[in-house]
Amino acid sequence: MATINSNNIKRDWIRISLFAQIALVVYFQIIVWFPLGEWNHQQGFSPLVLQAANGQLQIGDIALALAFTLPVFFFYLAYRKQYVWLIWMCLIGYCIWLVLQFKTWWLAYIFGASDSWYKIYRRVFSESTNLLPSFGRHLAPDAMHLVLQLLLLLVVFSLSIGVIQRRHNKK
Repeated sequence: MATINSNNIKRDWIRISLFAQIALVVYFQIIVWFPLGEWNHQQGFSPLVLQAANGQLQIGDIALALAFTLPVFFFYLAYRKQYVWLIWMCLIGYCIWLVLQFKTWWLAYIFGASDSWYKIYRRVFSESTNLLPSFGRHLAPDAMHLVLQLLLLLVVFSLSIGVIQRRHNKK
């Protein structure tokens, strides 16, 4: 009977990141295109399928939704062709997106929301699903954004480890 030695198992973090990116883009497209009740309920935003049904869908809305598929497309190209510079560009882009998510949601949750964010949050996200508790002016990210952020964190984490691992292996 063969035994599996953990030294023989080598994780390809770049490949793991590719799958995490695919999961992120699929999740993003689902929440943008389809109504999911309170999960993606945002006052003033209508999922693209509903906009299309009402004859209100605009090319700019479609272009914006599809623009979020570009990073995974470029990453796949970089992965297949071994364009290290493009892999780095994708990592930088995902890091910027994660920082913006942290700045928008988590600073307000940890330190309390500004007056303007408090008003926006109450108007736009008050009917959204929450998994974390809000208290006072410490407003929790809604569940839709929390899952998005966790997927994004997985992408950045796995891609960072993959880049470091590949760089270390080439030395």
